[in-house]
Amino acid sequence: MKQRPEQGRTSRLKRVLKSYDFHAFLVTRREDVRYLSGFTGSAGSLLISADRSFLITDFRYKLQARLETRGFAVHIQKTDFFTALRDIADHAGLIKIGFDESAVTVEQLKKLKKQGVSLKGCRDIVGPLRKQKDEHELANIRLAVKRAEQSFRELKKYIKPGITEREIGLKLEHIMREHGSRKPAFDTIVASARNGAMPHASTTNRRLKTGDLVTIDFGAEANGYFSDITRTFCLGKPSARQQEIHSLVLHAQASAIKAIRPGVTCKCIDDGARDIIEKAGYGKYFGHGTGHGVGLMVHEEPTISFRSQDRVTQNMVFTVEPGVYIPGWGGVRIEDMVLVTDTGMNVLTTLPRELDGLARL
Repeated sequence: MKQRPEQGRTSRLKRVLKSYDFHAFLVTRREDVRYLSGFTGSAGSLLISADRSFLITDFRYKLQARLETRGFAVHIQKTDFFTALRDIADHAGLIKIGFDESAVTVEQLKKLKKQGVSLKGCRDIVGPLRKQKDEHELANIRLAVKRAEQSFRELKKYIKPGITEREIGLKLEHIMREHGSRKPAFDTIVASARNGAMPHASTTNRRLKTGDLVTIDFGAEANGYFSDITRTFCLGKPSARQQEIHSLVLHAQASAIKAIRPGVTCKCIDDGARDIIEKAGYGKYFGHGTGHGVGLMVHEEPTISFRSQDRVTQNMVFTVEPGVYIPGWGGVRIEDMVLVTDTGMNVLTTLPRELDGLARL
């Protein structure tokens, strides 16, 4: 029987756990549970030791857990998760249990201690494994990109003066669902004219006008994986300043992408974009990182920023999205997704980036 991707990931985790001084590791973050087991229910935790793997869930997911997982003993809690964990630990002789300090709440920790479970906190262990995507993950990410881009191309005919930001966002999300996305990757951002000065603007009832800069930040889903793309275009003939700012951001993005290769620091990639924007005199209008990882979460490791000292490795997938946001005027952001290869990178997104990109679709 062919091994499922999750089984290989769990084996990798078990090898990592050999260097820790606890008997088993508790996994509670929903995305980590799915990554390691394949279980997609909303209530589930994993307990993984050197030779055993347990999935704890409740009655609602009894059948689903057995259908979706392989290699995990499914334990249906009778009262609550805390009691179930204690019972498993006692029965399996797992005395000391490690947990991710960034994923367990103070309240959960108190309840576990009340059950007499011996716990030891540590840094995130699963997150670093998730940074590098396997072929199964890459196939789903590519599909999420394809669904988003096909949908954006179909959206083109609806983008015209008079339509509201909210109508555009709703229409795009509807089209992405028609293409198979169970949900949008996040609340779609449509920011026109002055609203573009807000990087994460909420869509409004503002109606688009000829000459507006319009920024659309969107993403689709495929089997739990996401895409994240941003395009800024002009609705009509652009002004000289619109051309200037857009060209600057496009140049900055190209510089950052050119810097991507295995071994380079994430800060170096960020510098590639930030230095160009700062030298042009717009540094104070670029206040966020240049990119972030994308996978089972829209925002995950690695972080491409001026604060990060992490290094890029093969099979990482992340965005490159510099921007300039000028209060009272508007903003420009261009965002693409890249895959790090053994010698450089591949850009996974293909939509036109130019200011007249809408006409080029």
